[in-house]
Amino acid sequence: MNASKASIMITIFFSSGQGKKHYTVTSINALRKNLQEFHGIKIERRWTFQCLRYLLDAGYIRRKSRHVQDYNGLITQIPSMVVLTLKGMTWLMSKGVRGAKKIYKSMVKWLKKEDKRFPRRSQFDDGSWRPPDPGIREGLNYMLGIAKKKTE
Repeated sequence: MNASKASIMITIFFSSGQGKKHYTVTSINALRKNLQEFHGIKIERRWTFQCLRYLLDAGYIRRKSRHVQDYNGLITQIPSMVVLTLKGMTWLMSKGVRGAKKIYKSMVKWLKKEDKRFPRRSQFDDGSWRPPDPGIREGLNYMLGIAKKKTE
């Protein structure tokens, strides 16, 4: 990995709320500006996208495109969400990036289900709202998208 790709990884990490989150929604232009300001690296948009593609293919980051719809129904693309993966966090930790270990630990904790911030279905759904008739219940489950997969 060359210097610009490593700098992009570090810039993505620090643009994600100073390492408080594992994702960022900064635009490519803001990313390039931060590279110039903090790393002294001036690169063009095309090379930035090529570096991001390399990081995607290597499994260090993931991207999620985002769109908004205004009151007229016009759909506009907004900056993609760039998410650092566990592999990317491991790479950052190996380079000694401050704060990477803390985020890595929180990601692993969430994966192991030790993070109690999100309630489980059993904590708020006792099933009493479901109708007693099995036919209606199956139709309702199908409509709500909570139907169990049928095995035949």
